[in-house]
Amino acid sequence: MGRFHGKTVIVTGSSSGIGQAIALAFGKEGANIVVHGQREEKIKETLDQLQSYGVNSDRYLVVKGPIQEDDTQDRLISETLDKFGQIDVLVNNAGIAHHPDEKDANSVKSLDYIYQVNFRSIYTLTPKIISHLSKTKGNIINISSIYSNRLSTTALPYSVMKAALDHYTKGAALQYAKDGVRINIVAPGFVPTDFRVRHGMSTDQFQETYQRACDNLVPMKRLGEADEIARTVLFLASDEASYTTGAYLNVDGGLLAGVPVEIWFK
Repeated sequence: MGRFHGKTVIVTGSSSGIGQAIALAFGKEGANIVVHGQREEKIKETLDQLQSYGVNSDRYLVVKGPIQEDDTQDRLISETLDKFGQIDVLVNNAGIAHHPDEKDANSVKSLDYIYQVNFRSIYTLTPKIISHLSKTKGNIINISSIYSNRLSTTALPYSVMKAALDHYTKGAALQYAKDGVRINIVAPGFVPTDFRVRHGMSTDQFQETYQRACDNLVPMKRLGEADEIARTVLFLASDEASYTTGAYLNVDGGLLAGVPVEIWFK
């Protein structure tokens, strides 16, 4: 019996990438999974993989729609309760790097869209779901990024909104501790997923470009894997982290620890 047997977990943006890995990891550990996404073919991939791990249709639910819209958020909650009767974990993973119709990640159009998807959606969904998580003494994990601590001049809105999410998460952890709800942050480093492909970078380009960055900046000298992020999320969601709230846990191979002085002179 898995660690999350009988628990119900919502993972936004779980039709691909890190979100998919998180959903699959919870499924393997016995949880009921609420899969959220917008692309039908990607949702099907996630469901196929869940089924390959023995998670049948009795244990999963699909909710489609833009996460920034109230209707999608309301259906996430109501349909989850209708099918499973409870909510134990919310993983806010859905995110975007720029407006889908805009190549410039620093444009005002991208800024407004990133604000809606990456920050405001979490700001509005959190208070809606707290009463349900309070009943189960559940928790929330917000997926941030190392870019909240290391600015990208070519993707400033993304960095800024992830930094805002970090601050909001810590504030929400304080606000809702009295309700018995823990709220934490996981900040991935360089992890190859189709997130980059959707934003104009091929898998090969990502591997080459970011491996070069790893060689220079990451003490462990390698890219991360989506499963490594997922395992960290499961730890924070589990009873093993029962006294942990308001934490920022970077999973980055040591990148945020800093570059040794010796590297400066190479």
